[in-house]
Amino acid sequence: MKWLRTLVLFNEGDIMSTEGWRTVHQSYKNAIESIQHPAQSGSLTIRKKALRPDSTQFNRNGVGYLRSNFLRNMVEVENWRPEGNVDLGRDREQPAIRLYPTCETYREPITSGFGGFDFLTTTPDGIRVAIEWETGNISSSHRSMNKLAIALKTGIIQAGVLVLPSRELYIHLTDRIGNISELSGYLEMWESLKTTVERGLLAITVVEHDAISDDVSLPYLPTGNDGRAMQGRARG
Repeated sequence: MKWLRTLVLFNEGDIMSTEGWRTVHQSYKNAIESIQHPAQSGSLTIRKKALRPDSTQFNRNGVGYLRSNFLRNMVEVENWRPEGNVDLGRDREQPAIRLYPTCETYREPITSGFGGFDFLTTTPDGIRVAIEWETGNISSSHRSMNKLAIALKTGIIQAGVLVLPSRELYIHLTDRIGNISELSGYLEMWESLKTTVERGLLAITVVEHDAISDDVSLPYLPTGNDGRAMQGRARG
């Protein structure tokens, strides 16, 4: 698989120049570039989406294969621990807001959790890093970015990364998965959150296939049968 680029939305405290960040970035980049299809081929070649005969639905590649291989590479080769649970604190103080029409000051209680990150590690120089691999739709991408931003604001982590597909990869995947094209209009908003962070880096890493093929002997990446996968196969 191809590492395309890493977009650093903010870099408060110059995390980007630390040895810890350089080591972490190289590590998860290695895990990305080690994703292969077919197995042992040395690269990721995906089957081009194709309309099914006598149907309005398309055959596309599943997203689970990419995530599971990334996770395996991170754990077995790069020695990361999966599923880093963090407590973002339901008891943290919410900002004071106004109620309408009374104009009373009010603080809405936090009644929902955020869940863990795909990976969480602390570098030898003390930088705590969280990584999320995107396998959901665009709303899932927003949740992941917002969760990383809150963790950075509260100081729980000092670097947060979302890994997601390029537009060119997305069109051949099921599940209407989030991608950089659909997030591009919101980068300004997340960049502006730097004023809330004392020390931290927020980044998006974009990934893509190495090659694409219309060879009918090449199997599609395995796909699930949940509702979103079925919807993804049906889209044009």
